[in-house]
Amino acid sequence: MHNRVIQLTDVTLRDGLQSESLILSTQQKLSLFQSLLSCSYSRLEFTSFSHPKWIPQLSDSEDLCQAVFKSPYFGQTELMAFVPNEKGLDRFLKFPISWASFFTAASEAFHQKNVNSTIESGLKNLEGMIKKVKAEKRRSRVYISTVFGCPYEGEIPDDKLEHVLKRIVELEPDEIALSDTIGVASPVRVVKVLKKALAVYPAEKLALHFHNTYGLALSNIVAAIEMGITQFDGATGGIGGCPYAKGASGNVPTEEIAYLLNRQGSTHQMDWDGLGKTIRLLNQLGLSLESRLAAVLKKGGTLYGI
Repeated sequence: MHNRVIQLTDVTLRDGLQSESLILSTQQKLSLFQSLLSCSYSRLEFTSFSHPKWIPQLSDSEDLCQAVFKSPYFGQTELMAFVPNEKGLDRFLKFPISWASFFTAASEAFHQKNVNSTIESGLKNLEGMIKKVKAEKRRSRVYISTVFGCPYEGEIPDDKLEHVLKRIVELEPDEIALSDTIGVASPVRVVKVLKKALAVYPAEKLALHFHNTYGLALSNIVAAIEMGITQFDGATGGIGGCPYAKGASGNVPTEEIAYLLNRQGSTHQMDWDGLGKTIRLLNQLGLSLESRLAAVLKKGGTLYGI
């Protein structure tokens, strides 16, 4: 792989937790936040301003924000939070969070299931929210879900994907995250999709968000790096899934991305001592970990080559 600096965004506290049945307290989340900081990830997506009815696990987003921004740990890394709508954006803007992340989908059916509106209607709302974020001197990421496949529609036709990509680019977000919501991407499909995306948007502003349902996430990341992508998401321990897609297992473990990069000679900023501490904490909290590295550490092993 090319020796580029790879940026890792850890989504444990948002996408990782949102489909977990075990509800963590605000204090437990704050402890986890502090531990994730010690891993030296480039950025943490640490909560969501969704309605509590839809994502009960993240119903304490404002309490967590107040705790985070009162703590001595604020300012150690970039922070991002998910914003589903205008009401969520108003709540987000109460706090000095530098990145707002938003949702759309390549699949009409998936978009309807998530937010009960058409993609086009959602994009109109998104346009206003991105403008508001820019006016507040914040930055915006747009997740495009189901880019590589949908639980309701299957593989997304190329012309439909190209249309959604171009519409998002017109909104001028600071970053676009191509999301493998149910973990069905393959390296060949990743290359094909990235060729379309790179025709309309620069590589340095594209991120990839893989789930590891069928075990291909790391192979997909290698393919993406070869295409010039340097931004990737993961969840420590591989926790998570998608509450709107049955069978979609957790995010690719962030530490497995970092381990791959380390063994392949690419540059990143992972702190392995912080990682070990965080994995122990996730186990203590009773969360289900799907990470091979976590399994090695749990059995008392050491990470070969580190």
